[in-house]
Amino acid sequence: MDFLVGDLQGCCDALDALLAEIGFSPSRDRLYVLGDLVNRGPDSLGVLRFVRGLGKGAVAVLGNHDLHLLCVAAGVQKPSRSDSLDAILAAHERDELLDWLRRLPLMHVDAGFAMVHAGLLPDWSIEETVSLSNQVSESLLDINYREFL
Repeated sequence: MDFLVGDLQGCCDALDALLAEIGFSPSRDRLYVLGDLVNRGPDSLGVLRFVRGLGKGAVAVLGNHDLHLLCVAAGVQKPSRSDSLDAILAAHERDELLDWLRRLPLMHVDAGFAMVHAGLLPDWSIEETVSLSNQVSESLLDINYREFL
């Protein structure tokens, strides 16, 4: 079964409780995460570790808070006072987690649906949006991605 959830924002305990309530099993189910995995909540690091650890059992797209983390980590944006990103930035696997996050798309299309964090402009077709998402993904994976950020 497929489950969609958005705006986890570092709330790992709440995610654990939700997945227990629905009987989620990564061996038979898939979790679609609609962006904003991090920030505001108490355990952004735990959310990243968990979702990344699901492997093919999870599909995620980037949200604005995820992009903010990448900007802060790259030194192109200052953290906000309300950010809860310090544990990720200090984690021993920081580089691996940030690299994994940079590889997430802004949009995922699968099984007849399009998945994004905050919506699409009504004038954009799915094809145009996928193309734009791919351009962002290519820029985030480029060796000079900091300039893009």
